[in-house]
Amino acid sequence: MKKKISFFLISTLALLAIFAGLIVWQWDTLVEKIAGEKIQAERRAWMDRTQELEGIILQLQQGRQFKPLLPAERLSQIFGPDCPLVKGASPRSMECEELEDSLRAFCRYLDAGETFRAQKTYRDSWALFTDILESLERRPPVMSAESYRPSVIVENSFYFFRLLGKEKIDIVREVIKFESDLAEPLMGIMYYWLMTGRNCNKLPSPTATLKVMYQYAGFFLNTLGGHSYLYRQDSRISLLTIYYSILVIHEANMKELNEMGLDLRFFLPHIFQEIQSRNDLLYAEDYLQTLTNLQLQYFRLE
Repeated sequence: MKKKISFFLISTLALLAIFAGLIVWQWDTLVEKIAGEKIQAERRAWMDRTQELEGIILQLQQGRQFKPLLPAERLSQIFGPDCPLVKGASPRSMECEELEDSLRAFCRYLDAGETFRAQKTYRDSWALFTDILESLERRPPVMSAESYRPSVIVENSFYFFRLLGKEKIDIVREVIKFESDLAEPLMGIMYYWLMTGRNCNKLPSPTATLKVMYQYAGFFLNTLGGHSYLYRQDSRISLLTIYYSILVIHEANMKELNEMGLDLRFFLPHIFQEIQSRNDLLYAEDYLQTLTNLQLQYFRLE
């Protein structure tokens, strides 16, 4: 009886050894076949997505029409009759000098209005604006310590208040509240002006400015403190903050400055769908075109 059991065990072990040997021998072939099928499935999926995106580009190039949401008279009143925005241009197409002139025109508009004159401390909104920028540049937020230092989450949640103080924050809130219809063109103007290096390629350099902007883009996209700020804002401002943060990360990728390794593929489809579903954006066509090109670039399989 014992001999039969021993023989059975030996036979079983021998068969298992032969089977294991066959698997090892054919391991590369099996892995290649399984991986190949998965890769092909992913490739087919992204080919479909690419065709969809290319179709969207074609629609945009054929002149998809968006209802004007901000009258030319309002833009002319704020930025001046010669501003390209009045003629239907988007901030992306403006020259650096035009961007800066538009920012200064907006500050002059604030100086003459009741909203800014209601406070007693700051009489020059351009000086206040540049002072805020310098404060933000001197001490950018922390992006990477939230996971092991819970106190950083609290610090990030009140980052702007701690950095700028109550009075400046109140002024910013008042401007956002009473000039909310200008938020979208102003965000675009500020982004492209800053991306030129601020002051039209004079000091600081574009690379230095991009490094600072990268810190803030990561703050909004990748920290709980940054998310808490976005949740407290108007949905349009939050959406555009994410959009411009994505553009900053893309520029950082192009210049190999993405130190945190932020992956835009996580954000691109969501923000595209959000913008596509809204009807309250002045430059929706511009945003969709840009996001379509980015998706084609980041999701393309080699």
